[in-house]
Amino acid sequence: MRKLIQASLFALLVLFVASCDDEDVNLPPVISGQVFSLTENMTNGTVLGTISASDPEAGTLTFAISGGNTGNAFALDGSTGELSISDMGAIDFETTTAFNLTVDVSDGVLSTSALVVVNITDDANDNAVSFKITLTNVINYLSSKAFNTPAGASDPGPLTTDGAYYSVDFYATPGTRLSFATMSAATNDWFFAPDGKGIALFTGNNAPVTGDITGQVMLWDGGTEEEDPSTIATMPNGGTAGAADDDNRVRLQTSDISDYAKFQLSHDGEKFTLTIMRVSQMIITPGMLVVHAQDNPLFTEGAPDRGVGLEEIAEAGNPMVLYNWFNEAGTGGAPLRMSSSITPFAPGLAYVFPGSESDPLFTQGSPMTAGSGLEKMAEDGGADEAVTYLTDNGYMAVAADQMAPVFPGEEMTFTIWAKPGYKFGFATMFINSNDWFFSFNNNGVELFNADGTPKSGTGYSPQAYLFDAGTEVDEPVGKGMNQAPRQAGPNTGAADADTNVRRVGEIEDVQFGKGVITSSPGVVYLMDPRGGYNLIKVTIEPN
Repeated sequence: MRKLIQASLFALLVLFVASCDDEDVNLPPVISGQVFSLTENMTNGTVLGTISASDPEAGTLTFAISGGNTGNAFALDGSTGELSISDMGAIDFETTTAFNLTVDVSDGVLSTSALVVVNITDDANDNAVSFKITLTNVINYLSSKAFNTPAGASDPGPLTTDGAYYSVDFYATPGTRLSFATMSAATNDWFFAPDGKGIALFTGNNAPVTGDITGQVMLWDGGTEEEDPSTIATMPNGGTAGAADDDNRVRLQTSDISDYAKFQLSHDGEKFTLTIMRVSQMIITPGMLVVHAQDNPLFTEGAPDRGVGLEEIAEAGNPMVLYNWFNEAGTGGAPLRMSSSITPFAPGLAYVFPGSESDPLFTQGSPMTAGSGLEKMAEDGGADEAVTYLTDNGYMAVAADQMAPVFPGEEMTFTIWAKPGYKFGFATMFINSNDWFFSFNNNGVELFNADGTPKSGTGYSPQAYLFDAGTEVDEPVGKGMNQAPRQAGPNTGAADADTNVRRVGEIEDVQFGKGVITSSPGVVYLMDPRGGYNLIKVTIEPN
């Protein structure tokens, strides 16, 4: 089996997190995995496309094919990256579904390699359809806390005297942000909160952010109740009375709230503490915080309130409606919205196989197949061996169109071809683990309806699950020193005593302190009615 020279996830992570202030340092060229297509009616010299690459220093690049070009079927222009057909006679249209080319790009000093896939389609099968597959990292809400009892008090209540404060502890990791909402009580629906991005909890060097954050907190109008002194929250029944606001948008009242309140963050080496102190004039009510990974967790400026609990904070100082919404559970007892963990995904692979067969990459309940590339994909994020294994065994398989790890809110895409009767599978690594990966169950999913029309949408997402490859002992999520972002090199860590590929039925959240989250089937789709880990979305689009 030919060896594809491709940077491991370990090297990729180092590349993407590294920074350098020395302008004289030469950085390697950047090239991602790319996909092209070839049909039987093409001729020698046909240009398939141009391989995209860039140089951080804007230098001149050269291109070369270093592997996978069986029979010299393809030619690559060394100066432009233009890929063309060199010898149609070297392509067996009956048995070959794809060529996996290793392409090197050099700036004259340093070079980088990537997997470039050329999919082979037979014109005789004119019902073959090209699909765009998108895997989205939907991780967002990671923990929430309600606060309602002033420091030193025994009973819940608002901050009514100058210097009174709330203090709430929470856990967080790099890559997360903080948002919160607490009511300015002598109003109808005003509340204190950061803007939609929230407050970054760590610096670029992964140091906890501490100190006065008042400058990042603003006073907002919730857009739910008309301003009327007779129906403010501090009046009898004020929390439930009042006419609807004729402007229903959440909007900024003032960005300088230093005369009213002071907000501070501290960190004891393990956890954060948020302190909310009354300075003067305004009564501050109980509220809640959320640790999140994407924008606008509580509201969107300029849009109406979402109706999930912020109104109850802004009008009545009641945080529990919103808190309960964040922490709602599905029918299986696992969260509907709260993500179990924060992790990037590794650039993975997608593949197609006949509807009469089971998934050709792995079998749930059995050890991985030797040479399948599953271990490298699940432990180190490298998809090249798995792609080669599948294509060598007659299956269409492609690497992701991107090389970079996929962080919350980001996505990776694949282009695959399939005919009616064929199914689709995928695999991508849960990076903050030792050997976990996302995939469908062994049945795969049908790409076509009964009438032969292609399917589309996100309806397959509930059939995606989290698997343990059974190749390495599990360490706490996001903390293990043998996990890809922290390991000394690829393929480190003790062997797993249970070598079977299996579903991940529970996750202990040591990143945010939520405890053990149980999802016996390993559900990973956001808002699956069963509840689960809320990590990934799968979208299928016919091209």
